[in-house]
Amino acid sequence: MYVCICNDVKEKQIKVALASGVDTLEGLKDALDVATCCGCCEPMVQDYVDEHQAMMADVSLLSKIAYAV
Repeated sequence: MYVCICNDVKEKQIKVALASGVDTLEGLKDALDVATCCGCCEPMVQDYVDEHQAMMADVSLLSKIAYAV
């Protein structure tokens, strides 16, 4: 699915970038040029970033719990 039509950026590209450590909106803008033209996709891109950061926080919490047990 296209997320940024202006710069031909797809959802998969964003997810790959997030998984490889690009974990901010500014980082995605730099890496993929997403949300750098008209800006209409910026809220959706931010949602991907927020979901990724929440998932990473959950993983971190689970790791801490596992060591505590």
